[in-house]
Amino acid sequence: MSPKPIDQFPPGSRVKIVALNAGCSARSKLYSLGLIPGTEVIINNSGCGPFKLKVRETDLVLGYGLAQKILAYDSQSTTSKKS
Repeated sequence: MSPKPIDQFPPGSRVKIVALNAGCSARSKLYSLGLIPGTEVIINNSGCGPFKLKVRETDLVLGYGLAQKILAYDSQSTTSKKS
């Protein structure tokens, strides 16, 4: 299973960031928001408007262009594979 952009996960999904497919400026912005590889986030998106997610008890709102640069795995499926 390969990672996919976080905007492709359904609302309520818990995902683990594995990479940022972004240039230096966008990567720096994502890092400053706490979106770094290894971080678990919850997708709160409703499908309309900006992309909503929760990271470390903080609600964030991103544009879809920036959200597409964040690659992740479904953390529930990776946890069950280890068991």
